[in-house]
Amino acid sequence: MNFFYKYCLLFCCLGWSTLGNAQNSTVLEYNLNKKYPEAQYKFSFVHITDVHIGEDVDDYGTPGYFNDTMPAEDNSKPVVRLKKAVQWINDHIDSKNIKFVVISGDLTGSAEKSEYQMCKKILDDLKVPYVPIIGNHDIWPYVRYQDEAPYACGDSILNEVFADAFERNKHFFQNWNDGTRLSRTYNPETGLEHYFQNYSFEYDGFVFYGLDFNPRYHVKKAEPGIGPEARLMDWAGGTYRWLKEELKNNPNKKKHNVCFIAHHPVTDNLLFIISGFVFDWQDYVKLTDMLAPYKENLGLWMAGHIHIDYDYELTNNIMHVRGVAANKDFDSSRFEIVNVYEIPDVSTAVLNTTNKGRVDIFPNPNDGKFTIIEKSLKKEAVLRMYDLSGGLIFEMPIKDFLHNQESIQMDLSKLPKGLYHLTISDNEHTLSQQVILQ
Repeated sequence: MNFFYKYCLLFCCLGWSTLGNAQNSTVLEYNLNKKYPEAQYKFSFVHITDVHIGEDVDDYGTPGYFNDTMPAEDNSKPVVRLKKAVQWINDHIDSKNIKFVVISGDLTGSAEKSEYQMCKKILDDLKVPYVPIIGNHDIWPYVRYQDEAPYACGDSILNEVFADAFERNKHFFQNWNDGTRLSRTYNPETGLEHYFQNYSFEYDGFVFYGLDFNPRYHVKKAEPGIGPEARLMDWAGGTYRWLKEELKNNPNKKKHNVCFIAHHPVTDNLLFIISGFVFDWQDYVKLTDMLAPYKENLGLWMAGHIHIDYDYELTNNIMHVRGVAANKDFDSSRFEIVNVYEIPDVSTAVLNTTNKGRVDIFPNPNDGKFTIIEKSLKKEAVLRMYDLSGGLIFEMPIKDFLHNQESIQMDLSKLPKGLYHLTISDNEHTLSQQVILQ
């Protein structure tokens, strides 16, 4: 089945939103959990996908794909449209209460280092933290019609280029877990080791999993790179097994507060499966069987990849799946604001007080004067304060703040009003909490 026919199937036969309909609006909005009784609004974030920096350029930046550098100027459509998205987000951070941005894959056109660099340069202009997810175009670096990498090493390039962005995220989000992102994992399908980009983080009581279902074997055609299909990677250190263990052991699962960010959607639509753009039937069944016991915890699966908007409930109402059309396909850019609502749960208060990943602060919000109560950390621990973008404001040993063995008195009233992030770390633990000065 040729590519054109497959794409026609996606547009005409699935009953989802089409690209033509998508052009009616630049900014979409989705309300997570709002339909549930007594749901309370918490925060918003932005979902962008399919940026494709360097698309339609045979060799982006300086020659090569692994040690090349980005061009000094680039006025291509993907670059201009991503810049428009960043500018709109920055202009509406306060009015839309935007806390962070997720980009669900295809950051690049062909995984060249220069493409990654340009993508990061643009995203670094965001005034809120951002989380890059890897897509199929980001896996196997190549210069079209000239040369390609000997194996799928785009994941290691992503780790290198976005290293400081991930480091900032560790200080901004609660309970950041690098998962398999920095571990070389043996892939029996290639006989090589790869950095599967699986990790998790939390924000204001919601759990997010960044997931990598991109194969690492070469496309089964006379073309560079990998194909568009999704793979579970069901082996030690692979995505499926990592996620299975995470869901089993994560203590912070509550009512519909677990969200997934992946490049590929999960669906049982046979036309989608036949097209070869998603999981095959066997992988789909295995994945949904694994997710089903957690349906009361699962909130939203965010994806892109198909370059159209889509919105549906997964089989047996396991969870909601929401996809956004490619940002690079729209003159005015394309993305979605996700407004997050929390469902009241009797167990929530208990979980918050027993979760040792967070610092107990009161009052919070406050006028800059507050107390930290923490008994488990050593006096050699270091307290750090970060601004909203992840910039370090100060760091000091907690022994300089201690007035007794259980509490720390803080006076930050000279800081501007706003949202800050506080961490306390010793050699064994890192605790974190947001601080609101008002």
